[in-house]
Amino acid sequence: MLNPARFPEPEHQTEPILGWRAWRLHRTEGGLRIVPTTPRAAWEPRAAVHATCSGAHTREYLVYNPELAAQHRSPMPGCTCGIHAMKDPSRLARSGRATAVVGRVAMWGRVIEHTRGYRAEFAYPSRMRLVCSWCLWYGRLPAVPDRVFEHAGALRPACAEHAGRPAAVGTRLEVGPIQQELLGTYGVEALPEESFRPLDARRPVDAITRLLRAFDRRR
Repeated sequence: MLNPARFPEPEHQTEPILGWRAWRLHRTEGGLRIVPTTPRAAWEPRAAVHATCSGAHTREYLVYNPELAAQHRSPMPGCTCGIHAMKDPSRLARSGRATAVVGRVAMWGRVIEHTRGYRAEFAYPSRMRLVCSWCLWYGRLPAVPDRVFEHAGALRPACAEHAGRPAAVGTRLEVGPIQQELLGTYGVEALPEESFRPLDARRPVDAITRLLRAFDRRR
């Protein structure tokens, strides 16, 4: 049997619980789409995301947990499958250099709680907002952008200080209309800037973030 101390039992949630996620932002033929920062499909608007296990790491986990079925419901103790979300928004730093959107995500179905976050069976954004990709990478919340660059279908928000970075290329767009289009597409409300500050203020800055900030041109 799986060791319950290492792998907590799944929780079946009828009421959604909230976590934090970050996404990239792409423009498709169907409009704006939020895309996970890992190689996964875009989240379609007005439809819950249903987690499935790709089996990419199942063989490795089977070595340590032979009771884990190669094909199983997601999420499953002993595997890493499921829709991931963090408990603290400051943990989203370095989630991806092309991150464009941060938000609260509602999770339900089978949900497994971990020390820093959750893995869920179903999820959908509850609130979202655009963030400066570079500020988020350096852990500078709330990472408020003042412009958006669109290039080859990818949208990347930037603040005034980071708008001169080499990767900030493409058509320059206003933040307001893009954010309103995003919120309207997914039928959710804007995430207030103040949502970041309480947790970010009391969490110590880790060594990697301090090192990255030292190389950031924004002092």
